[in-house]
Amino acid sequence: MSENHRREERHHVQVAGHYRARQGGKRDVWIKDISEYGCRFFDKFSVLDDGSNILVRVGNIGPIPAIVRWREGSVVGAQFERPLHPTVLSHIMRELDEPGRDPDR
Repeated sequence: MSENHRREERHHVQVAGHYRARQGGKRDVWIKDISEYGCRFFDKFSVLDDGSNILVRVGNIGPIPAIVRWREGSVVGAQFERPLHPTVLSHIMRELDEPGRDPDR
């Protein structure tokens, strides 16, 4: 889905996190943007397929059940099964964002 046609605003962040595929192990990632409905993250060696069920941790928030909606190379888009509460989203943006960190480490 093009960013011009999104139903919600995405907030650009750099938050360390990880995901766990329900049939696999844990992978550390950088969350690159987030909204109450989902996130986009950088996973250098991603092999996730569209429709994969994952559990996402954004900093110290989670696990958050999500579904992979797309992958382009090392960048993955996931939709949360339930929207984040606005105060949780605000906390992530205000307290967990690490601007200046290299998200492609």
